[in-house]
Amino acid sequence: MRILIILFLAVTTFGVYLFFNEYIKKDNGIPVSVIGVHHLGSDYYIDSFYVDKYYEGNIGEGGGGNGMVCCRMLPRKWHPGLIADVRWEVRHIIRSPIPEVPETAEVVGDYRAQVAVEAYLESGDLYVHFFPGGRARIVVSDFSASGKEHPIKWEDKQAGQKATIGMSVSSLFTTEELAEFNREFDRDRAKYGDWR
Repeated sequence: MRILIILFLAVTTFGVYLFFNEYIKKDNGIPVSVIGVHHLGSDYYIDSFYVDKYYEGNIGEGGGGNGMVCCRMLPRKWHPGLIADVRWEVRHIIRSPIPEVPETAEVVGDYRAQVAVEAYLESGDLYVHFFPGGRARIVVSDFSASGKEHPIKWEDKQAGQKATIGMSVSSLFTTEELAEFNREFDRDRAKYGDWR
């Protein structure tokens, strides 16, 4: 009987060890905000941008950054191969010399890129930086884009050289992707009702 109790305790202890070891190994990630920043100049803005097909907002003229969009799941620890599908539309602001005539904007281009998330030690907000020539970078930081501790410095003229070059696309989403979005929307509306 004593041997059975010892064997039972040993098996139970080993089972608990395996369970917690696997639980700790799993990185289900943590929710983070997504912030877009553009380095295109004051006559441009990002009309809309998407990360992994999710709308993340727009970025006004001058670059700044859009409001924080919450939430995305980000691994607690960076690992190689962490990539995001980024899509964005760039517009050029055409300012009229006549004050009474409103400004307009023309589409410069739609872009898509598979952008690697740069290495980080601690999780923070996910910043998507856009550069001229259809380039994008993704960094993770607890510091604002204008902060001295942010991985990409405003004054760094070479920051765009490290960015992934996106390809110009005729539209941000293919006909097939739009059809899939509509199917998902219809499925969700049938399941949860129409919120409008």
